[in-house]
Amino acid sequence: MIGCGRVIGDGGLCFYVQDIIVLPGYQGQGLGRRIMEKIMDYLRENAHPGGFVGLMAAKGAAGFYLKYGFLERPTPDYGPGMILFWK
Repeated sequence: MIGCGRVIGDGGLCFYVQDIIVLPGYQGQGLGRRIMEKIMDYLRENAHPGGFVGLMAAKGAAGFYLKYGFLERPTPDYGPGMILFWK
C-alpha cells in the first residue's frame, strides 16, 4: 500500500476526515488528491444538509484541504479547533 485515507462519522451529520497519507516516495503524483476526491464523493452522497466535516491538518498541509472548501480555524464565526490526546 502506498497511500490511504478514511472518513469516520455517524453516516449523516458528523464526519471527520482522518489519515490522508501517501508514502514520501510517491508524494507529488496526485495520489493524495485522488484519495481526497473519493472521500469528497462519499461525503456528497452521505452528508446531510446542516452536517459538518472536520479534520486536523498536519502542519503545512492546510492548503491541500482549502481546495476542497475546508476553512482554517479560528475564524470570526468559529472558534479554534481543539484536540484531546487521551492518556
